Amino acid sequence: MMIDGIPKISVLVITYKQEDIVGRTLDSLIEQRDYLYEICVSDDCSPDGTWEVLLDYQKRYPDLIKLHRQNPNVGIFENTVYSWTMPSGDVINEIAGDDTTPAGWYKAVVEYILQNKIDWENELFCIYGDYKCIYPNGDSIVHKQSAISKYDDAFRLAIRGIINGRGCCYSKLILDKFKNFSQGRSHIAECAQDRQLQIFSEKNYYIPQVANIYYSAIGVSTHIDEDKKRERMQIWPYSMKCFKDFGIELRKKDITFIKHCMAYQEYVYWGKKSKALLSFWYYLKSFDLKLFMASDTLHGVWFAIRRRLPHKNPIQI
Repeated sequence: MMIDGIPKISVLVITYKQEDIVGRTLDSLIEQRDYLYEICVSDDCSPDGTWEVLLDYQKRYPDLIKLHRQNPNVGIFENTVYSWTMPSGDVINEIAGDDTTPAGWYKAVVEYILQNKIDWENELFCIYGDYKCIYPNGDSIVHKQSAISKYDDAFRLAIRGIINGRGCCYSKLILDKFKNFSQGRSHIAECAQDRQLQIFSEKNYYIPQVANIYYSAIGVSTHIDEDKKRERMQIWPYSMKCFKDFGIELRKKDITFIKHCMAYQEYVYWGKKSKALLSFWYYLKSFDLKLFMASDTLHGVWFAIRRRLPHKNPIQI
């Protein structure tokens, strides 16, 4: 039973074809139920036994778990948008059905809100934590999101991939402002949909603690076919249009950084070597020392290098 007198945290879970691992996700949440108001799960019409697993959990925790099943399947982005309609708490946390939330995260969030006297019912706030990525061979890295405490432009940090929404707990007032950019099943909505968190948050906080664990290439197919590649090439043009609709003017260096991302995509997707050089050139032109100093970039680069070298024991940094 949730502790009295604390903000009501609603966790949103989206799932699809995860019968073998969604229980791991729910267990990590249920272990922290003293600090949770509700767990809202939207299943995207899974053809396997995912729904049966969810029903079993709801039967055991009827006052905690709220379920919805899409019919027919609508795709990840539309399913995410539907999940936004489910919560009734004060603070929102989103998690995928193949991730987990480390023990103690919600307790830390509640204590932080109370200690810092955050008005959880009226403030447009977001609390960031770090997130951990675990690879199939056991290698793991903790991506720190401390940049949000060093640089006060959350949107700019997110555009450059320095921070993201993994593990974030944010006010329901922000969720109420979200717009549906999903475009059905198309992947072009990925950035525009996610960046709304940074667009609408007015106050940002940071807790130096792992808030989310992401299991890379586990449970969900990472295959990208030619059609998806073409869709993903439209992520940035579509996002820039959406940002303009919000009245956001991107800085020249950030536009150049986006050009770097698009050129790099062409190199990775279709092997165009000339695009690799163009991508590097755009990156140099977009370089911002203040952002770089605030970021965790070198930490990630060092991990990537070490992973590619032969090693017997898992790398954990």
